Amino acid sequence: MEARIRCPSCGKETPKGARFCPDCGAQLIADRPRMSTGRLPSLHLLGNRYTISRKIAQGGQSAVYLARDTYQNDSERAIKEMSQSQIEPLKRQQAINDFIREANMLQSLDHPTLARVFNLFMENDKYYLVMEYVPGHNLEDELVQYRREPLDWEDVTVWGMALADTLTYLHSRTPPIIYRDLKPANVMLLPDGGVKLIDFGIARFLHNMHMNDTMQLGTDGYAPLEQYSSRSEPRSDIYALGASLYHLLTGRVPEAAPLRMAGHNLTPIRAINPRTPEVVERVIMKALNLQPQDRFRTAQEMREGLEWARRQSQSRASGVTGDHARTVAPASGGARHTGAPHIPPTGARSSSGYPPVSPPALPGARVSGRSTGPTPARQTGDQTLPPRLHVWPIRMDAGYILVNQTMTSRLEVANRGGGSLSGRVETNIAALSVEPNRVSQSVNSLTVRIDAHGLAVGPYVCHIALRTNGGDQIVQVRFVVRPAGDTLINDRSRVTGL
Repeated sequence: MEARIRCPSCGKETPKGARFCPDCGAQLIADRPRMSTGRLPSLHLLGNRYTISRKIAQGGQSAVYLARDTYQNDSERAIKEMSQSQIEPLKRQQAINDFIREANMLQSLDHPTLARVFNLFMENDKYYLVMEYVPGHNLEDELVQYRREPLDWEDVTVWGMALADTLTYLHSRTPPIIYRDLKPANVMLLPDGGVKLIDFGIARFLHNMHMNDTMQLGTDGYAPLEQYSSRSEPRSDIYALGASLYHLLTGRVPEAAPLRMAGHNLTPIRAINPRTPEVVERVIMKALNLQPQDRFRTAQEMREGLEWARRQSQSRASGVTGDHARTVAPASGGARHTGAPHIPPTGARSSSGYPPVSPPALPGARVSGRSTGPTPARQTGDQTLPPRLHVWPIRMDAGYILVNQTMTSRLEVANRGGGSLSGRVETNIAALSVEPNRVSQSVNSLTVRIDAHGLAVGPYVCHIALRTNGGDQIVQVRFVVRPAGDTLINDRSRVTGL
C-alpha cells in the first residue's frame, strides 16, 4: 500500500497529488525549489510587506535579517527565518511547533529588556518571525571582540541588575517562564548602555504537573547541575546569570557544573581579576552554588545583593582618588546600607533568610581592615606569583565547512602570571583536534584543526578545554557542515548559534 503524504505544516494526511493541504491550506508542492536559509537578497519583498535590507546573522537552525516594514513607515524590524533543510521529516513538525511556541511566548511578554514580537507568517513553506530590531552587539562580542579583556565590575553589576529584573518578570508570569540559556551571547548591549535579552528558543513554561524538561538543554559552563538531569526551575536561571557575570568579569567561562561536582574547584573571580570588589565576588559566587537551595531564593534577591555590593564598593572607593579608586576592594562585613540586603560573614544569617556566603581566601585580602594591596594582574616572570593562563580567542566561529573538507585556525596561549605554565588540551569530539596537545611555558600558540570527513550535514557546537596549573579555559568552537559541492560554501557568514 502506498504511503500517504502528510502536510509539513499541520501533519494531517493529504490526498495524493494535492498541491494544498485540505485541512490548513498550506502549500504541499512548491512551484520552485525552496531557497536555502539565509539567502534572501537585499530589497527582496517578504510577505508582501517587509523589504529585506541585509542579513544580520546566520546559524544552523535559522537566519536573521534586518528589514523595513512598509506598512509602518519603513520601521526597522528583525526577521528570523527558520531553517528546515537539515531536519529529519519525523522531527520537522516538532521544530515547527517549537518555532511557533517561541513566537507565542514572546508575543505574551511586555518588558523593556525583552525584544517585542510583531508577526508570524509562512511563505514558500518557510516560517518567519518578525521582531523588534535591537541595534548593537551582544555581551560576548563586547568581551571577545571589542574589549579583549575582562570587563569593568561597575558595568557588569549594572547589567546584572537589569538581567535580574528581567528574570524576576519572567518568573512572575503565570505559569512562570524559565529562560534556561542565559549567557553573554544572548544579551544584546544597546548603544545607550542598556541590555536586552534575546533568543527564547529553549525557554519553557514551568507547570506544576510537568516538572521535567523534555530534554537536557543549555550551554556548558552556564547550565546548573539540575539542568543536566532535565529539572530546570527559576533558580536555574539565577545560576546562569551568576555564570554570565563571572564570564564577563574574568574572560573565562566558569567550570562546568558536572566537573565541579566531580571535585574540580571553581576559580575565584578575584584570583583572575583582582579589580573586582570582594563583595561583588561574593554575590556572584552565591548564585553559582551547585545546589539550588544554596543560591538566592529569587532573582529579586540577587538583584538586591548586586545593588548592595555595588553601593558598598562605590562608597569605599569614593574616598580614594585617581586610579586607586578602581582597584580597592571593600572589606568583608562592612556597614549595611539602609534598605539593601546584607550578605553576612561566615556563621551569620541574613535577614532575608538566604544562607550565608563564606568569602574565599583571595589575593589582596584585607587584614584588620587594611588592604594588603591587589595582586598584579599582568606581571610575568615573578616566581612569587602563581601561573595564570591566558587564551585568545575564547570563541571560534569557523562558519561553513564542506563535507570531507578540513579547516585550521590558531589559538594564542600565554602566561599572565608567574612561575611556569603547564597542562593539557582536550576536545569533546574526534573531528576537532589541537596540536600540540600539551601546554608549556615554551608554547605560545596551538593549531586547531576541524576535519569534516565523515561528519553529518548540519550545525556543530563543540569545545576545546585547556586544563593547566594556571587555571582552565573552555573555548567554544562552532561550525556548520554543508553537503559536498554546495555552492553556498562561498558565503562565509559566521555562525551565531541561532
